[in-house]
Amino acid sequence: MINAKKNYSTKYYDNEADANKHMSYVNGAAGLLAIVIWILYLTGVFLIPKHFYLVVCILFPIAAVLLFIPMFFIKTDVIRKPGYKYFILFSLLAVIIALNISIPKHSLLFWPFAILIANHYYNPTIGRVIYIVCLVAMLLCMYFGMFFGEFDENLFGGGVILPDGSIGTVETIQERIDLLRDRMAAGDNRYLKVLLYYYFPRAACLSLFFLVSNLLNRRTYKLLDDEVKIHDEQQKSKTELNVARDIQMQTLPDEFISNKDVEIVGELKAAREVGGDLYDYVDIDEHRVALLIGDVSGKGVPAAMFMMKTITSFRDLATVGKTPSQILKEINTSIMKGNKAGMFVTCFLAIIDKRNGKMVYANAGHNPPIVGSSQNFEFLKCNHGLLLGCFKNVRISDEEITLKPGDSLTLYTDGITEARDPSGAFFGEERLLKAFNKKDYTSIVEVHHSIKDEIAEFVKDAPQSDDITFITLKYRGGSYSYIEKEFNGIKENIADMLSFIKDFASDNEFPGSFTNKLLIVGDELFSNIVRHGYESKGGPIFVRLLFNEDTKEFSLTIVDKAKEFNQLNVDIVNKEVKHLRVGGLGISIVKNIMSEYAYDHINGKNILVLKKRF
Repeated sequence: MINAKKNYSTKYYDNEADANKHMSYVNGAAGLLAIVIWILYLTGVFLIPKHFYLVVCILFPIAAVLLFIPMFFIKTDVIRKPGYKYFILFSLLAVIIALNISIPKHSLLFWPFAILIANHYYNPTIGRVIYIVCLVAMLLCMYFGMFFGEFDENLFGGGVILPDGSIGTVETIQERIDLLRDRMAAGDNRYLKVLLYYYFPRAACLSLFFLVSNLLNRRTYKLLDDEVKIHDEQQKSKTELNVARDIQMQTLPDEFISNKDVEIVGELKAAREVGGDLYDYVDIDEHRVALLIGDVSGKGVPAAMFMMKTITSFRDLATVGKTPSQILKEINTSIMKGNKAGMFVTCFLAIIDKRNGKMVYANAGHNPPIVGSSQNFEFLKCNHGLLLGCFKNVRISDEEITLKPGDSLTLYTDGITEARDPSGAFFGEERLLKAFNKKDYTSIVEVHHSIKDEIAEFVKDAPQSDDITFITLKYRGGSYSYIEKEFNGIKENIADMLSFIKDFASDNEFPGSFTNKLLIVGDELFSNIVRHGYESKGGPIFVRLLFNEDTKEFSLTIVDKAKEFNQLNVDIVNKEVKHLRVGGLGISIVKNIMSEYAYDHINGKNILVLKKRF
């Protein structure tokens, strides 16, 4: 047996559970056989001694029950218990012993069957134990069968000559003892001859069968042991890759930020545990933000390391007053050092002035971004430029546009446009642009969620072949009042959160009726996260409040790290109130109060955005 103390892999236990499952079916079949033999006894097909009749009527039903018991545990965790295989094997062995005592001359073939079944577990130790038990039990069964089982001429050296000259049998124990004594007196020691001529040849055949099956068992054991070691190494590598993924994801910025000037949402979905896509944004100073996206050649750990090197170079250079083209050229110089593998990265870098929407950008062989607003999105016109990491001198130029208040800029990698459906067709740029112009979105959170849905609907069950990454920035412009605060998601903090909203409403002179409605909205949403998201165990809840003094638009953003939970998906149409789950009716009120709302789940965070003009 594989040493469970030394090897904690579940691979062995999975194999053993599978063997137990198959053995349960085998025992069930053996149970049916026991019932058939029992019926044959009752109908007189087998010559059963009268004194053994009552024993047979009790023994075989018990044997059938023992064999049928494992069938009831096939779909339970019992078959995974380490000791369960012994119950299966020894219940089967007990039935074989009973059969060999009852019908000695018909049941000898069951002993190899017991050894074969034991070797089904790829466990040499169990095979040896069952072999020894079978050798001892077979001898004892022969001797017990002489007195208690069906009359076997081989055990007694022939039948009994009856007065009429015919050959007959003896049934009672005393008659058999007398017969054996008479034959021993005549020089025919049946006990010794059964041992020498009846038992040893069968034991030799059984031993040969055991040696062959045990050699196969040991070979299979080695194969399974090697498979377990390979599996454990793979699990170890997977664990290490998961750690690498965590480190890589921690290198990326927050997936969502929102302040009075800009709103940014980004997500990276690697095709493997780690990937080569990257995105980043850095506040250069109080008024400017730099936005970067990139796609490294290749996949896996090398691409991830190259990706982190690119991000590190970007962060070192972004705040030193250089233009996008200058930053990209210096990133190229940095990543060229030690790049013996010849890897490269495509990048797009933009610097946005939050005061006036002026955006200076440069492209290094990357996909053109999408820019615009309100069903008027288009691809940004930009030079293609040269990718980074291949040439010492790259020609990259700065370009400039001005974002209008409300405009959004979306940077993405070719994992989106080159996503394939089951037939192999590409998602493509045209379909991507059409998704952006599909409707007038509430916020970039809704844009983000809708694009993911479009891709998922297109791809269906086809495997993801490349990393999928995109980041969207929305330029607000105008005059805003903004505040945010983090709360612990417990019911005792609901009052503090409502006071936070009330104070913001008071500072911005919201109408009293609207303030009361906002308190209802905040209470419902916060309470749902506490009860259903965190299940009253607590956790961070970020609440952001934003008010545009020019347009009189109020925006409430709530971000939490609870389990995935979209509060907006509560359908109460044509349902009675008594059938609603907790919170259902409240969400209906929330939707009636707020005019726009959107939800997305990004990298373990629930993001909920609601808006209202008054």
